[in-house]
Amino acid sequence: MIRKLGSLAAVVLAVAALSGCSDNQNVNAATGALAGAAIGNQFGSGSGQTAATLAGAAVGAQVGANQPTCGGPNQPACRY
Repeated sequence: MIRKLGSLAAVVLAVAALSGCSDNQNVNAATGALAGAAIGNQFGSGSGQTAATLAGAAVGAQVGANQPTCGGPNQPACRY
């Protein structure tokens, strides 16, 4: 269980670090889908694990695609 939480925390931190690197909605969606699939894969077994992986990918893609962009026309500059 602790090992799963450690890998889950690593994925979350990696996504947080990468989400600020791109204003491209497609890149953000793909990054979110990969992270969501990795997180979803930590749960369940058999077909339940497959369903959790697919659901995680779908949610991750949606969250990633809806990340705010910055620095474009009529948008404030990014501040880190």
